[in-house]
Amino acid sequence: MKLLVDAILDKGKILEGNILKVDTIINHQIDPVLMDQIGEEFYNHFKNKGITKVITVESSGIAPAMMCALKLNVPLLFLKKAQPSTMANPLTSEVFSYTKNKQYTLCAERSLSMITISYCLLMIS
Repeated sequence: MKLLVDAILDKGKILEGNILKVDTIINHQIDPVLMDQIGEEFYNHFKNKGITKVITVESSGIAPAMMCALKLNVPLLFLKKAQPSTMANPLTSEVFSYTKNKQYTLCAERSLSMITISYCLLMIS
Protein backbone atom coordinates (compact mmCIF):
# COMPACT_ATOMS: atom_id res chain seq x y z
CA MET A 1 0.00 0.00 0.00
CA LYS A 2 1.90 2.97 -1.37
CA LEU A 3 -0.16 5.56 0.51
CA LEU A 4 0.75 4.11 3.92
CA VAL A 5 4.39 3.59 2.93
CA ASP A 6 4.61 7.22 1.81
CA ALA A 7 3.03 8.44 5.07
CA ILE A 8 5.47 6.34 7.12
CA LEU A 9 8.45 7.57 5.09
CA ASP A 10 7.28 11.17 5.46
CA LYS A 11 6.25 11.21 9.14
CA GLY A 12 7.64 8.06 10.75
CA LYS A 13 10.80 7.91 12.82
CA ILE A 14 13.04 4.92 13.52
CA LEU A 15 13.95 4.68 17.20
CA GLU A 16 16.56 2.61 18.97
CA GLY A 17 15.75 -1.09 18.78
CA ASN A 18 14.26 -0.77 15.27
CA ILE A 19 10.98 0.60 16.60
CA LEU A 20 8.93 2.58 14.09
CA LYS A 21 7.31 5.64 15.69
CA VAL A 22 4.23 6.83 13.79
CA ASP A 23 2.52 8.81 16.53
CA THR A 24 1.50 11.67 14.21
CA ILE A 25 -0.61 9.49 11.89
CA ILE A 26 -1.86 6.45 13.81
CA ASN A 27 -1.11 6.53 17.58
CA HIS A 28 -1.43 9.68 19.66
CA GLN A 29 -2.75 11.64 16.71
CA ILE A 30 -4.78 9.87 14.03
CA ASP A 31 -4.99 11.02 10.43
CA PRO A 32 -8.66 10.19 9.66
CA VAL A 33 -8.31 10.70 5.91
CA LEU A 34 -5.36 8.30 5.81
CA MET A 35 -7.28 5.76 7.95
CA ASP A 36 -10.26 6.01 5.59
CA GLN A 37 -7.98 5.39 2.61
CA ILE A 38 -6.33 2.44 4.37
CA GLY A 39 -9.79 1.02 5.14
CA GLU A 40 -10.72 1.36 1.48
CA GLU A 41 -7.50 -0.36 0.40
CA PHE A 42 -8.10 -3.29 2.76
CA TYR A 43 -11.74 -3.44 1.65
CA ASN A 44 -10.72 -3.69 -2.01
CA HIS A 45 -8.26 -6.46 -1.20
CA PHE A 46 -10.55 -8.53 1.06
CA LYS A 47 -14.09 -7.75 -0.18
CA ASN A 48 -14.53 -11.11 -1.92
CA LYS A 49 -12.86 -13.26 0.76
CA GLY A 50 -15.92 -13.86 2.95
CA ILE A 51 -14.56 -11.91 5.94
CA THR A 52 -17.05 -11.99 8.84
CA LYS A 53 -15.03 -10.09 11.48
CA VAL A 54 -11.95 -7.91 11.69
CA ILE A 55 -9.72 -8.56 14.70
CA THR A 56 -7.01 -6.30 16.11
CA VAL A 57 -5.09 -5.77 19.31
CA GLU A 58 -6.04 -2.98 21.72
CA SER A 59 -3.42 -0.62 20.29
CA SER A 60 -2.60 1.44 17.22
CA GLY A 61 -4.38 -1.08 15.01
CA ILE A 62 -7.83 -0.03 16.17
CA ALA A 63 -8.17 2.98 13.83
CA PRO A 64 -7.31 1.20 10.55
CA ALA A 65 -9.15 -1.94 11.67
CA MET A 66 -12.28 0.09 12.42
CA MET A 67 -12.22 1.67 8.98
CA CYS A 68 -11.69 -1.72 7.36
CA ALA A 69 -14.57 -3.25 9.34
CA LEU A 70 -16.78 -0.32 8.40
CA LYS A 71 -16.03 -0.75 4.70
CA LEU A 72 -16.55 -4.54 4.91
CA ASN A 73 -19.72 -3.99 6.98
CA VAL A 74 -18.61 -6.51 9.61
CA PRO A 75 -17.98 -6.26 13.38
CA LEU A 76 -14.60 -5.29 14.80
CA LEU A 77 -13.26 -7.36 17.67
CA PHE A 78 -10.26 -6.10 19.55
CA LEU A 79 -8.18 -8.14 21.93
CA LYS A 80 -7.70 -6.46 25.32
CA LYS A 81 -4.24 -6.17 26.91
CA ALA A 82 -5.67 -6.91 30.35
CA GLN A 83 -8.64 -9.00 31.44
CA PRO A 84 -11.52 -6.75 32.49
CA SER A 85 -13.57 -7.70 35.55
CA THR A 86 -16.57 -8.23 33.25
CA MET A 87 -14.80 -10.97 31.25
CA ALA A 88 -15.29 -14.25 33.13
CA ASN A 89 -13.78 -16.89 30.84
CA PRO A 90 -11.69 -15.27 28.09
CA LEU A 91 -9.67 -16.77 25.30
CA THR A 92 -6.07 -15.65 25.79
CA SER A 93 -2.79 -15.41 23.91
CA GLU A 94 0.67 -14.20 24.94
CA VAL A 95 2.37 -11.42 22.94
CA PHE A 96 5.44 -9.23 23.42
CA SER A 97 5.32 -5.45 22.94
CA TYR A 98 8.58 -4.10 21.58
CA THR A 99 7.55 -0.49 22.24
CA LYS A 100 6.79 -1.19 25.91
CA ASN A 101 9.36 -4.00 26.28
CA LYS A 102 6.67 -6.00 28.05
CA GLN A 103 4.82 -9.32 27.75
CA TYR A 104 1.00 -9.12 27.56
CA THR A 105 -1.74 -11.68 27.87
CA LEU A 106 -4.32 -10.67 25.27
CA CYS A 107 -7.93 -11.46 26.12
CA ALA A 108 -11.07 -11.80 24.04
CA GLU A 109 -14.60 -12.49 25.17
CA ARG A 110 -15.10 -16.17 24.43
CA SER A 111 -18.67 -15.73 23.16
CA LEU A 112 -17.60 -12.98 20.71
CA SER A 113 -14.53 -14.75 19.41
CA MET A 114 -15.98 -18.16 18.52
CA ILE A 115 -15.34 -17.79 14.82
CA THR A 116 -13.38 -19.55 12.15
CA ILE A 117 -10.07 -17.76 11.66
CA SER A 118 -10.20 -18.30 7.89
CA TYR A 119 -13.11 -15.85 7.78
CA CYS A 120 -11.34 -13.18 9.82
CA LEU A 121 -8.97 -10.43 8.91
CA LEU A 122 -6.43 -10.02 11.69
CA MET A 123 -4.79 -6.61 11.84
CA ILE A 124 -1.81 -6.29 14.13
CA SER A 125 0.19 -3.16 14.68
